[in-house]
Amino acid sequence: MNIEKLNKLNNLVSLSFRRKHTTILNPKDKEKEDSTSLNTEYDAVEWEIEDEDIRIFVKQLFQNNQLSDEDKILSIYEKICQKYIYDDNLISYIQKQDDDSFSVPDGYGRATNQEWKKNREQHNRRVCYELARNLAESLTELFQNNEDFNICIFYDKGLTHYFVGLTCSEYSITLDPDDFSNIKDLTRIKTGLTAQGIKILQDKENKFTNALNKFNEGKSNDSINKIETEIDNVQSTLKTYSDNQITEPEDIIFLRNAIQILKEKYDIDSQGLFEYMKEIVDIKLGPEARKKVWKILKENDNRTTRCVRCLLVNVDGQDYIIDVDKMILRQFDKEELERDDTNFAAYEKIAPRNWKVDGYKGE
Repeated sequence: MNIEKLNKLNNLVSLSFRRKHTTILNPKDKEKEDSTSLNTEYDAVEWEIEDEDIRIFVKQLFQNNQLSDEDKILSIYEKICQKYIYDDNLISYIQKQDDDSFSVPDGYGRATNQEWKKNREQHNRRVCYELARNLAESLTELFQNNEDFNICIFYDKGLTHYFVGLTCSEYSITLDPDDFSNIKDLTRIKTGLTAQGIKILQDKENKFTNALNKFNEGKSNDSINKIETEIDNVQSTLKTYSDNQITEPEDIIFLRNAIQILKEKYDIDSQGLFEYMKEIVDIKLGPEARKKVWKILKENDNRTTRCVRCLLVNVDGQDYIIDVDKMILRQFDKEELERDDTNFAAYEKIAPRNWKVDGYKGE
């Protein structure tokens, strides 16, 4: 690991994102490296490749002499995006500090214990800290014998966000599978959209640029164009969800069909469905036509374990709920938000949850 090169990469990242970032290193390297940079810290937990299939995949790529380094990087990125989904419950704990500054409990994925790790083994929901560690360790293993490649994690403390940085003599890039400002690559890759979470900061000979262009070739940039094409291709096989569907607005029929395709063809997760449908609604109807509400998921003992965001959409004066848990769209009465027997709640009534009172153990 070359600290000087990582410091130069940090400068590129901070300039590109217009925000200061902290370079995060694997604590396993503490004994080997003498890090004196003010912008460098060791991570709260050691990096590891959690999934055995990904570990085997990385080993196979390491032994593969046919693929280019760039294609190997993209293959690992794609594999992680296909394996994991975003843990949308985290959002219920986010505390807004300023217009572009937030806080979230460190215990939610950043500084964790063995109980958290054991609970995470039961599902594939992850947050940025966990995703970045899996990706960074995979790339570190891939280039374990190549000193030209230097890998780290970058920490935007204001946004409480981790993503991966990689630099070599030919290019410098960042890789972010869960960029929160758009549809995440966790969702884009699964649904056949282009990867947009990879940022190329330097590329002398366009080597990584060409590889990324090839990776994205034939894929759509835009969610709504992609789903419109999908609907046109299977229009005759789409199910009818209600007897009065013919009299419903065309926009509602379109949203129903989009949900059906995302659910049945792509087996999309709740956060993926939320961000995909939110973008479609914003483009087709405008953001003024929708509101975010919470759905509270409880265990058999009535204990709240997770909260997920759903979309309340108004079309022609009628409210509809896009329930990302059940993956359905139905008519909705706002009084349902106030009833004792409902699982839905107004957005401002839930977030931010109090970690000390209503903590989460990763289950």
